Amino acid sequence: MFTTGHVFRVGVTLLVAVAGARSLAAQNWGDEHSALTAGPQYARSKAICRRLGDLDPPQADRPTPVQSKALKGCDSEKLYYGDGGKPDYGKARQCAFIEADGADDQIFGGSTILMQVYANGLGVKRNLDVATAYACNLDGAAAESDGRVLHLQALKTKPGRFDYCDDITSGLAEGYCQSRASDRTKIGRDARLRAMTATLPASAKPLYLPMKKAFDAFVDAHGDGEVDLSGTARAALEIQEQDSVRDQFVKDLARLLSGNWPPAAGSDARATDAAMNASYRKALAWAAGKDNYSTIKPEDIRTAQRAWLVYRDAYVRFGLAAAPKIGADATLARLTKLRTAQLDGLVE
Repeated sequence: MFTTGHVFRVGVTLLVAVAGARSLAAQNWGDEHSALTAGPQYARSKAICRRLGDLDPPQADRPTPVQSKALKGCDSEKLYYGDGGKPDYGKARQCAFIEADGADDQIFGGSTILMQVYANGLGVKRNLDVATAYACNLDGAAAESDGRVLHLQALKTKPGRFDYCDDITSGLAEGYCQSRASDRTKIGRDARLRAMTATLPASAKPLYLPMKKAFDAFVDAHGDGEVDLSGTARAALEIQEQDSVRDQFVKDLARLLSGNWPPAAGSDARATDAAMNASYRKALAWAAGKDNYSTIKPEDIRTAQRAWLVYRDAYVRFGLAAAPKIGADATLARLTKLRTAQLDGLVE
């Protein structure tokens, strides 16, 4: 289909995104005639796109030169979704026009944001034909293009809120939408962390940031190296796994600070360490075996394990200062059980 591409990074995974670009798209969905899109099931949506052609929004909705200057370097995605604050649909629309007319018309920018603005009537009069015209020029899998066009037109009789991610079918688009969902989740997670760390004892505060830095490094190594990245949904899978680990970190920090931590003695810590080492050796053997068809390699597991050991030691130091009654053995046992489950998950 459409050819213009942008590259972005999730962890260390490169995703090549054929961007949803009205001004940059190679051709309209209605004029797409490749073998993969020639089926009669797509005839209705293609006819809609041909009918709408390059339908433009009202000129008055576009930013003035003064507004364009003030919005230089803007991000319509953040303005539309209100990342870190309140959405500003007026500025999001103006910014999206600037992006759509330039070289920054990426998946969650420019044309996609304009499609959503007009589909939902946010800051402008709702215009589903204009929204559909933008959809006709977004790149994507055939089923996505077909479903999105028909969805938008159906909203004329069945009103509802519309989002780009409503109609995705491909692994590539799933990665973009998972990243968008992750951004939303991060805002709440970060707020919880700020609230908890504000109550830390004075002795624990200087130990938190080094521990958190070690944790973030482990999450990166775990997501980059211990998630199978061979499929088109690789970015979504990586983001999901990393967010799962981050969410667990927040839950356990709350348990630590409240004193609601699973008790364990020195013998428990030693037993869990032995179990983890056995799981680690098993995971390495699996990764080096001829039946491993994933992208996970022994060195990836070693890299993640080294990062985890740094994080573990930093967490124990922090835990002793933040909640000394819990003790190092209980902290070690809990962290080690979580890591063992990750290693076991590689070979299941």
